[in-house]
Amino acid sequence: MGANMVHGMPTFNSRYHSEEDCIEAVVAMKWPNGFVCPLCAFTRCTRLTSRRIPLFECRRCAHQTSPLVGTIFEGTHLPLLKWFQALELFLLPDGISAMRLSQVIRVTYKTAWLMLHKIRYTLGECDARELLSGEVKVNCDHYGVDQFRHQRLPHSFATAVVAGCTVTESGEPEQVKIHLVSQKRGDGVQANRHEITTFINRYVDAHSSVFQAFPLAFRLYLPLRRVVRTAWESLKSTYVALGIKYLQAYLNEFTVRRRLRQFQSGEMQQMLLELLHMCMEIPSISYHQLITQKKHPQLSTAA
Repeated sequence: MGANMVHGMPTFNSRYHSEEDCIEAVVAMKWPNGFVCPLCAFTRCTRLTSRRIPLFECRRCAHQTSPLVGTIFEGTHLPLLKWFQALELFLLPDGISAMRLSQVIRVTYKTAWLMLHKIRYTLGECDARELLSGEVKVNCDHYGVDQFRHQRLPHSFATAVVAGCTVTESGEPEQVKIHLVSQKRGDGVQANRHEITTFINRYVDAHSSVFQAFPLAFRLYLPLRRVVRTAWESLKSTYVALGIKYLQAYLNEFTVRRRLRQFQSGEMQQMLLELLHMCMEIPSISYHQLITQKKHPQLSTAA
């Protein structure tokens, strides 16, 4: 894509060159078959362009609505062009840190942090809606272990996870979910059978799946273990150190971005459109909600 490194700093050339380009993309995504009034379902409207983001007024009930309502962009004071640039940079193979994003698109660090976490929140919400189905493998494993380190000698800060995936005909992981058991950290601490069962009940479609759990260290499904190790290496390379509070959001970022790159064959425009579609599906979340919400349910809690 249009990002590269010059003296350690990414320079960026967006696929969207103006605010108008971004607005039209949002409108087309919001109403792919033409305007529909959210109150009365009438399909004719008047476009009001006196504001930066146009309003659409229903010709039957006169209700005015913005294409940003009910999306991640609702209430934003930033130009949409900066949001679209952030989405493209988010799709880099290993993502982008808030510090670098703030420098590239020229916003404050706090604004960049909030943008990225809103995108991660969106991915988590969308990912939670889609269960694993088909042939499914489930591992108990550790996040925070170098891929070349012996599997039974995890780092002291490793965190227990339960990972699940659908598999291709050749046995390779396809759709992947990695969920923390955040209360279990350190050497030799791992998820128990109850937590694995809870993961399966929550994230696997029991009616359309054939699944196999690998709860013991010596019976891990190795292709899935490699994905967990790759997640550690990828996130560590961009974010260096991640606290437990937001780690689940970063794992969601890795798994969804991996899936986008896999399913869209790495074609940036298609990945961007799919990511934009997710952002249009999930209502915005405030800074206060982000920093106070419980990031992920405990797997120790019965489903």
